[in-house]
Amino acid sequence: MSDVNAPPHDKQAWRAQHASRWVRFNHAVVTLCGRLAAALFATIAVMITYEVVARYVFLSPTIWVEDLSLLCQIWASCLGASWLLQHQALIRIDMLINRFGPRLRILAELWSLLVVGLFSAWVAWYGTEIVIESVAMGSASASMLGLPMWITKSAIPVGFGLLFIQCLTEAALVLTGHLQAAEEVNI
Repeated sequence: MSDVNAPPHDKQAWRAQHASRWVRFNHAVVTLCGRLAAALFATIAVMITYEVVARYVFLSPTIWVEDLSLLCQIWASCLGASWLLQHQALIRIDMLINRFGPRLRILAELWSLLVVGLFSAWVAWYGTEIVIESVAMGSASASMLGLPMWITKSAIPVGFGLLFIQCLTEAALVLTGHLQAAEEVNI
């Protein structure tokens, strides 16, 4: 007999075909965020390479690479957090948890989701206040590009808001018997 609640080995297919519309929608949004984060990190590599060549080969540095690469890095990190949580790929110490029985493991998982969720909610709330203040002040980066700071700071409430929602989704899945093992993640 197979366990109906146990997800199959392919966790992507399991979430994408879950009975709950919310889980399927959440999976699609988080997958999009993960791919966008990966694309932003690749874009950073291209921009930094361009800057190095422009500066040291052509002796013509740019004014935009530093600001835009920092912007991409912040957005990629914030967007990628919910993807990492969905894949159980956040930094964790499994040595002790793997020795727990099923009930204690569920409690440990719910406790960690609660801690991450509360922290994420607080950072999203505070980040929203920072964005509102940044817009009201009209603050911009100190570089020659003068990028409006609200663009960069918006990554905080968006990313941590997505992480909070992912914590709620993961907690609901754990409570309904869908505790998944941590994955070895390859992009």
